[in-house]
Amino acid sequence: MFYADELHASEKKMRNLALMSVKGRLAVAILGLRDQFGLNEEGFLNLALSRQDLAAFTGATYETVFRTMNELLAEKLIIVDGKNIGILNEPGLIDLGNK
Repeated sequence: MFYADELHASEKKMRNLALMSVKGRLAVAILGLRDQFGLNEEGFLNLALSRQDLAAFTGATYETVFRTMNELLAEKLIIVDGKNIGILNEPGLIDLGNK
């Protein structure tokens, strides 16, 4: 059963890379990283990530991730402090991931 779950998760990730917008992939990635690593006492992901790391993780270019992160900041969905990312509006991120 474990292998079936892993295969299903892998197929879903590949489908997301092929069909989702970068904004949606970034939202899903942030939520997934939160689920995997948790949040620290300040409410940021318990993992410091550069925009280059996020670009590699989401299959996008650095420039696109930089622009998209600025959009998420302007929409008050996330907060950024250096390499730390916090979630301000979880339902908004979930909505982006479902588009």
